[in-house]
Amino acid sequence: MDTDHHQRLDTLLTDACARFAEETALTDGVRSLTYGELAANAAALRTALAAAGHRAAEPVLLCVGNRCADFAAQLALWQARGIVVPVHHGAPESVVRETALRTGARLLLRSDEERPDARIVRLDLPERAAPRELDADQALVAFTSGSTGRPKGVVLSHRALTAKLRAIAHVLPFRAGDQALQVLQLNFTFGQWTSLLTLATGGTLHLLPRFRAADVLRRLADRPVDRIAVVPSMLRLINRELSTPGDGPALRSALREAGSPALWITGGEPLLAGLGARLRAALPDSGIADVYGLSETSTSDFIVAPDQYEAAAGTIGRPSPGVEFRIASGDGPPRPPVPGAVGELCLRTPYLMTGYLDDPSATADATADGWLRTGDLATVRSSDGLVQLVGREKQLISRGGAKIAPLEVEHPYARHPACGGCVAVGVPDPMLGERVHLVFVPTPGARPTEDELIAFGREHLEAYKVPERVHLVAELPLGRTGKTDRDAAAGLAAAADSGRLPAATGAVR
Repeated sequence: MDTDHHQRLDTLLTDACARFAEETALTDGVRSLTYGELAANAAALRTALAAAGHRAAEPVLLCVGNRCADFAAQLALWQARGIVVPVHHGAPESVVRETALRTGARLLLRSDEERPDARIVRLDLPERAAPRELDADQALVAFTSGSTGRPKGVVLSHRALTAKLRAIAHVLPFRAGDQALQVLQLNFTFGQWTSLLTLATGGTLHLLPRFRAADVLRRLADRPVDRIAVVPSMLRLINRELSTPGDGPALRSALREAGSPALWITGGEPLLAGLGARLRAALPDSGIADVYGLSETSTSDFIVAPDQYEAAAGTIGRPSPGVEFRIASGDGPPRPPVPGAVGELCLRTPYLMTGYLDDPSATADATADGWLRTGDLATVRSSDGLVQLVGREKQLISRGGAKIAPLEVEHPYARHPACGGCVAVGVPDPMLGERVHLVFVPTPGARPTEDELIAFGREHLEAYKVPERVHLVAELPLGRTGKTDRDAAAGLAAAADSGRLPAATGAVR
C-alpha cells in the first residue's frame, strides 16, 4: 500500500527545494548547496542508484559524517522509495557488516566521493530477504545505542515522521531563513528531526563534522545562529569552556554581542536544572528548549518550550501534540498518574514505530495494549502537574533493599557551585548489594574534596541516598551519540574503588 503523497519526507524536502531554490540549504565547511542544488544532487544520485540496480522498498546503508552529501543521499533514497539505514562514517567494518546483514542491505552509499556512481558500493555479503517490517512506506531504520544489550533496529515510517515534524513545529520555532548549527549526526534520531525540520521550513543547516566545545563556541560567536541542538553532555563541556578563567569571559561577551545562539535545543538525556541554570547565567539572552522522546515514537514526546523553561527546569514538561501518557506500577497496566507516585512512563501516540527490525516478539512486548513502555521511571509533580523523570528502571541502585534513582542523587549535586557534571552509579557490595557512588567533574579552577562533597550530600539528601564515595574525574565517559555512558561511569567508579582506575579515564584524583 502506497503512503499518501503528502505523508512522505521526500515530498516535504522536494517541496522545500522548489520553494527556496535560490537559498542556501547546507554548508559543511568544504562546500555549500542551495536548495536547488540539493534537488539536482539528489536527482543525479537517484539516476545512479537505478543504474546500480536499486529496487523500491530496499534498505541502503548510508555512511554519514555531517556532510552536505548526506542529505542529498537521503533525499535520493527516499525519492527512489528506498529505506535509509544511517551508519557513522567512522564505524568499524564489523559494525557496517553486521548492520547490512541485519537489514538485508545490498548497497552502501559513501559521502566522500563527488561522482554519484562512485558513491555507490555493492556489499560483498550473502544476500537475504529484507525483514518483514521493511516496505516502501518505511523511511528509516535507526539503531538504538545498545547500552543494555544488542542494539535494536527501530523502523520508522514516512507517515509517522512527517506527522511528528508537523507536531513539533506547533511548539518550537522553525522558520524560513533560520540559521541552525548542527553537531548531531544523522545516525541519531535527534539529529534527524532537527535537520529535517530545518530543511522542510527553509532554514540553513551549518554542519560540523564532529563536536568540540571550543570549535562550537567559536562558530557561534563568528556569525549569529538561531539554534543549535545538543545533548546535555555537550552542554557540560560548553559550560566548562564558558567558565574557564582565561577565555571564558571573552567568549561569553562575544556570544552575547552576536546574539548567538538564540536557542539551545537539548535532549537525548535528562537536563539537570543546575546545568540549565549555569547556562542561563552565562548566556541570559539564549533560550533553552528541553525535549524528551524515544526513537520508537519518532522522538519529541514531551517538549519544554523556551518560554516555559524557567518554571519547568528539571522536568520534561507536558506531552507534545497528539501524545498521551500514563504511569505503570511494576508489571501492572498503565493508569492515570497520581501526583507524587513513581512508576514507569508509558506513551500512546500516533507517531509510533512500525516495529523493531525482524523482532515481532519484542515489538509486541513493548507496545502491549497500545501503550509503549519507555523503561523510564517518572512522577508527576504535585505543585504543577509537570512530569519529572527519576531514572531508568534498569539503572536503579539497590542499596540494602532500598531502590534509589540516580537522578535523585544527581539533581542536588548539579546545583553545587563546583559541579561541571556528575553521574550517580551503583557499585557492587557484598553486604548491601550496591553502594551509592558519585562520579563528579569539577568546574575549571574548582578543587572540591571528596569529604566536602559527601558532606554536601548529607545536607541535601536522605541519609541512604548520600554517596559513600565521590570520584573526581576530568570528564564523564560518553557513548557513541554523545550521551553520558552510565555503564562506563559505573565501571570507572568500581575500578577507582578497588584501586584499579586506569590512567586513560582522565582521573583528577
